[in-house]
Amino acid sequence: MFSEFRAGVYDDLHSKLSTPIWDVIPDDVAELPCLVVGWPGGQQSTTAPVIWDLSLPVHVVGRRQQAGRSEAELLALLDDVFTALGGTRGAGDFRAIRCTPQLVTVAGQDCPGYVVTVTEANATC
Repeated sequence: MFSEFRAGVYDDLHSKLSTPIWDVIPDDVAELPCLVVGWPGGQQSTTAPVIWDLSLPVHVVGRRQQAGRSEAELLALLDDVFTALGGTRGAGDFRAIRCTPQLVTVAGQDCPGYVVTVTEANATC
């Protein structure tokens, strides 16, 4: 259930976007901008005991602020991720429910980014 969810989000984004997608935060700023599909978590749904609400973070990591047009590049990438996940309609089973700004440390340097929380409801029986 968890591995299929993570692989599904990774594959969905990989098929729709040309941006590099990682399993972990890269350790070299030359690899930016990129996406990082994080670790899934979940909890039992409040609507039915056999449904689990799964979620995982997708980190949208941009280049350092000193890089030319890095902010515009980051926001365009965030828009692309939101669109790839189906916007407000959701893409298949996945739905982006939150986009939160964050700083991501890459090779000891703070880089601007966003964490996009992706969810899916999954029946366990």
